Amino acid sequence: MRHRRRQPTVQDVSGFAGFRFPPEVIMLAVRWYLGYGLSYRDLEELLAERGIEVDHVTLYRGCNGSRRC
Repeated sequence: MRHRRRQPTVQDVSGFAGFRFPPEVIMLAVRWYLGYGLSYRDLEELLAERGIEVDHVTLYRGCNGSRRC
């Protein structure tokens, strides 16, 4: 008796998988960082004004440390 092999299912894998913050927040921070030449501390303050608590070191690691930006 022959068994059919199952085809692997293709899942949409986001480029943001594994990140702590939603993609919208990440894209906003990257847009501000690249578009306006803001520092990571400036980004930290701007996001905090919008109720998003993130450390400037986290922003650094997300952009420069992992080369995702």
